[in-house]
Amino acid sequence: MTQLHKSRALQLLHRVVLPLDRALQAADRQTGCSAAQLQALSVIHYLKANTIGRLAAHEKISVPTASRLFEGLVQRGLARRVEGRDRRTSVLEVTDEGLEAVEIACAAREAILENLFKGLSEEEWRGLRATAGALARELGVGPEAIHADD
Repeated sequence: MTQLHKSRALQLLHRVVLPLDRALQAADRQTGCSAAQLQALSVIHYLKANTIGRLAAHEKISVPTASRLFEGLVQRGLARRVEGRDRRTSVLEVTDEGLEAVEIACAAREAILENLFKGLSEEEWRGLRATAGALARELGVGPEAIHADD
C-alpha cells in the first residue's frame, strides 16, 4: 500500500472516530455511568485488574486518579473492596449491579453500532471484523483480538 493510501485511510479513520464515540456515549448514558467508570468496571472484572495499582497501570492513569475512580464506583454500589491475603491488601471487585451496568452498556453499544452499520454487505462486515480485530490487537484491548478470524 502506498503512503498516499495509508494517509487517506488514517484521515478517514480520524473522521469517523468522533461521531462513533458520540453515538456510543448515548449507550453509556443509559447506565448513568461515565465511559471511564464502565471501562474501569470492565477492566476490574474481565481483565482481573483487582488492585488500584493494576487498574491504574492498565488504564494508564495515576494511582490517585484510579483510586478516586474506584471510590466513585464504591459509592454508587457498583464495586467493593474485599480483604486480600493479609490486612494490608484489599482486592477490587465488581458488584452484581456493576456487572449489570457493563452488560447493559455493551448491549446498547452493540445495538447502536448495528443500526449505524445496517447497510453493510456481508463482505463489508467481514472486512469490518478483520479491521476491528487488527485494531484491537494493535491497541492491546483484549484477548478477542487474537481470534480476529473466528
